[in-house]
Amino acid sequence: MSDINSLIQKILSSLGKKGFSLCKYEDKVISYKIKEEKLKLFLKIIFRLCSKNSFCFSIFREEYDKIEVVLYSKSEDRKIDIFLENIEEKTILEYRKKVLKYKKYKIFPIIGPDGVGKTTLFTNTFDKNEKNLMYKRFKKIVRRSVIYNIVYPINKFLLKKKLGKKPEKDQHDDIHYLLVILAGLFYYPYLLFSSIIRDKTVFVDRFFNDYLLENISFLNKKTRLRKRWKNLLKYIPTVYWTIHLDAKPKIILQRKEELKKRDIKKYRKSNFKIYLEKPSIVYSYINTGLDLEYCQEILLKNAQKIGVTLSDKFICKINDDLLIAKGGERACYIHPEDNTKVIKILYTQGIHNNQNRLEYIYMNYLKKKEKNLSHLTNCYGFIKTDKGEGLVFDRVLNYDKTPAKSFRYMVANKILSLEEQKILINELKEYLEKNQILFVDTSLTNIFCPEIKKGKYKLIIVDGIGAKRMGIKFWFYQKSKIYTKYKIKRQWAKFMQMYKKDVKRAALGQRPFTRL
Repeated sequence: MSDINSLIQKILSSLGKKGFSLCKYEDKVISYKIKEEKLKLFLKIIFRLCSKNSFCFSIFREEYDKIEVVLYSKSEDRKIDIFLENIEEKTILEYRKKVLKYKKYKIFPIIGPDGVGKTTLFTNTFDKNEKNLMYKRFKKIVRRSVIYNIVYPINKFLLKKKLGKKPEKDQHDDIHYLLVILAGLFYYPYLLFSSIIRDKTVFVDRFFNDYLLENISFLNKKTRLRKRWKNLLKYIPTVYWTIHLDAKPKIILQRKEELKKRDIKKYRKSNFKIYLEKPSIVYSYINTGLDLEYCQEILLKNAQKIGVTLSDKFICKINDDLLIAKGGERACYIHPEDNTKVIKILYTQGIHNNQNRLEYIYMNYLKKKEKNLSHLTNCYGFIKTDKGEGLVFDRVLNYDKTPAKSFRYMVANKILSLEEQKILINELKEYLEKNQILFVDTSLTNIFCPEIKKGKYKLIIVDGIGAKRMGIKFWFYQKSKIYTKYKIKRQWAKFMQMYKKDVKRAALGQRPFTRL
């Protein structure tokens, strides 16, 4: 593996040759703005250079119009942010709903050729006896199914006549791939049941992907994608996280001589091609030719980022220096591994309103209803930390990446004129009414005012949405439009009273404000 800086230069050079113009490169984060139709080419370049130079990387696409690529190295990780231009709001909202749906299905396939080290990496990273974990081998799922066991003896008899010898089971499955896919689809509802109802995290060794390839079990034939692979892909379930394990052909062949060198390369490229055609929300490419401990670290980082916790190794370490705010129930910390995110953690003991659970439920409700979240901080789900379970949100930053101030701070220090404040307030009021979003804890400190470009500001609500506590009222807020409209109007009147008091206090030069 070469130096990360060398890899970055190769990527920038290759992207430049293909007509991609660098948008920004600061704080070790590279940014590009591209057209959607060029995304596949962009990702192919990253895949080709990372696989060629034995680097691991991940693709995160929680938002349709923003793709985050993380390049891993032993010294430091680097990030490439890809922003898609001119994406319709409807597409963004529909995609958020899709992300929410697949995030509930904690079914994560681990793909890779025989000998790549799937079992080794998994068993050394996770405790297979963990009660919330299921580990399934796709081959066993298929071969134990009723439909497979009825049809297999017939196919085996016919194949023996055709080949002149008894076929291996892998060869049978290669030829009769439709039977395998069908058996897998019949079993898939049980995996969904285990994930959703029994609250299991399901890892699947191999997946349907292998059966979109032909000749994978015949050394005398070249491995390739089937002619109808795109049609078959339509019936294969979408997953939230795909883990693609790979290594140099020489390393794989030393472990297991199941494929030829050319077929290992084809397997690698074909699986990424499958991903591009039907992408999972998260894709992790891990080169198992590297140290096992290093591969484990990357796997754990990815799991932690998407909120999968099955081991103490996952627990996010929170330093008190990361604390940025503290409310009546929760403390807010900068995410130790991503300073564009914050983690809200309950610190009160005993009876509390559990604002994290309430906010998580309400944010998911808004996403399901395809509401516009442009004046809210996006929620990414729960994460385990050494201070307890936390909820991850976007951090509100100015266009120059500096931390934004609260709206109360802006009012108190007269940074915005009264006319500018009025425009921003009217925009927020119209937004809340149009999208039927409840802002119940109407403190001005719960609204931040980032400078989104030079001289242009926007109000973002960071706390206090949905309800103050669980109960029948919260249920009515989600079910009754009339009640919701009434509540929005009532809370807005309270907000305006608070705002007018703060404006008056600022005009009189009264200090200090209790909270800014």
